[in-house]
Amino acid sequence: MTLRVDGGFALYFQLTDGVELHIIKTSQFKSNQIVVNFGTPQTSANTTARSLLGDLLETSTHKYPTQTALARQLSQLYGADVGTGVGRIGTLHSVRLKARFINDRYSYDGLLDNVIDLIHEMLFNPLIDNESFDEPTFNLQRANLRSAIQSLDDDKQYYAETQLRKLYFDDDSIMQIPSFGRLADLDQLNAENLVPVYRQMITSDRINIVVLGDVDERHVVDRFKEFNFTPRPVADHDMMYHQDARPDVTQKDEIQAINQSKLNLAYQLPVYFNEPDYYAAVVMNGILGGTPLSKLFVNVREKESLAYYASSRYHSFSGMLSIQTGIQNTNYERARVLIGQQVEAVKAGEFTAELLREVKDSLINQFQASLDVAGNIAERQLISALLDRPADDVVQKIEDVTATQVMHVASLLELQAIYYLNGDLTK
Repeated sequence: MTLRVDGGFALYFQLTDGVELHIIKTSQFKSNQIVVNFGTPQTSANTTARSLLGDLLETSTHKYPTQTALARQLSQLYGADVGTGVGRIGTLHSVRLKARFINDRYSYDGLLDNVIDLIHEMLFNPLIDNESFDEPTFNLQRANLRSAIQSLDDDKQYYAETQLRKLYFDDDSIMQIPSFGRLADLDQLNAENLVPVYRQMITSDRINIVVLGDVDERHVVDRFKEFNFTPRPVADHDMMYHQDARPDVTQKDEIQAINQSKLNLAYQLPVYFNEPDYYAAVVMNGILGGTPLSKLFVNVREKESLAYYASSRYHSFSGMLSIQTGIQNTNYERARVLIGQQVEAVKAGEFTAELLREVKDSLINQFQASLDVAGNIAERQLISALLDRPADDVVQKIEDVTATQVMHVASLLELQAIYYLNGDLTK
């Protein structure tokens, strides 16, 4: 299968059952990108363990047993940037190794091979002996992850978003668990019981490899064949998260010593990524709060000066649209009413043809600018691979959206949850 992309093309190869290689051959950039994505359905049991595992894989290997040794090797690869991270794509938990490095033409012949060798070392030779990760390394990375999770509570905007998600999603939903995991799980993990998690990931996860750059595709295929990934069954898995709307709105108010109060709202929007109404939902979100031209930004923030920030975000893999604002606590009632009025205005089609055009142009410009970043092109290819469908002609899809379609998807919005973080300590 061959897919056209900006400045190049993507070639698809199946290395074995459940392991795919996608090569985007392009001379658009002076650097190459390699992404190795391990995906499996997220569960309450695997999330924190896989997050910690990702940290360990980028820290040390048998050949490079310390972070210093690994950093020294990277410096010899013309400062290549190689690391791991975790994320969630719908209901799929992702452990991802990324490498960014100068193309051989601008460095030396063989740099690509050396980077692939390092990726192999990191994936297949982690610092495991006698079925246990190196104890000091494990303890350090667990402590680091604990500190990172604890520090997130200091970011009050993130904290408010997290509390809103807890209100919106069902109590037993995996969507309540961040992709990086939970503090409560860390004490149950040790250097021994993380090894089976690693084995499971290497042997059973669905793997998608994306290589982008001016490379010899045949050589790249041959190199990744040497990884000898074991075949693994790939069961059909719906990456979209579906949840029935509740008849009543759930609300929670909380008081903390902060200067800026947070008012966040969550609506159900049962339109999912790449469904027929998907691009209408994208444009609708742009009109409501997803661009600087939006009603929330212009009316709530600029005209009425009721918010320090006011925006909306469309979560296309979970069927949710969230609105986030930062306000003075004295403006709570006015802000909440005005936010609701903006939603109803979009539902009623109270937006001009000029605004529709400007929002479309803004979204198209954002998309086209994103194609100037290699990582964005690789990410787009990865999503297409996971969904097993070619990437859309995004520009045309946005252009085709009508005002009637925007009104239709807006009519599907149903308020589900309100979270208010009040900074007024006098209450």
